[in-house]
Amino acid sequence: MNTRVLVADDHPVVRQGLKSLLTREGFSVVGEAADGREALRQVEALHPEVALLDLGMPGLNGLDAAREIIQSSAGTKVVILTQHTEEPYILEALRAGVHGYVLKSQSVSDVVQAIRDVTRGKLWAYSDPRRRVTPVPYVTVAPGSPPARILSRGLKRVTLRGKCHYFP
Repeated sequence: MNTRVLVADDHPVVRQGLKSLLTREGFSVVGEAADGREALRQVEALHPEVALLDLGMPGLNGLDAAREIIQSSAGTKVVILTQHTEEPYILEALRAGVHGYVLKSQSVSDVVQAIRDVTRGKLWAYSDPRRRVTPVPYVTVAPGSPPARILSRGLKRVTLRGKCHYFP
């Protein structure tokens, strides 16, 4: 069965482009939203496995929507898709419990891999907030451990249980 994905971005061309690309990669795009509030309604109604959220949406932004989705829909993994490379955005998203943080400047294959990885229980981020973008998948830590614990001291060299590596 195809992974069910909700795409939320305030730009119609981005939503349509993502829907086309993800469908071509074998995903089932079950809904679209132009703002965070609509994304919440869609998640509640459609129960996607992954919600792909833009960080900067009007009304309820992607980060606040992510927080609510994570609290109310345990079966939905959240991946942020954004232009923001700055460390405070990344850390805040991880502290909120998102499962992935992907840049819009990354390749389609990175977006696809991030979605696949989060559905397998991994975390996905990129390694360098100073714009040298290299995707780094993270392996799941102990069940129930929020992603915030992984990088709670900032984006520094981290190894957890020999499985999770981050080397900026």
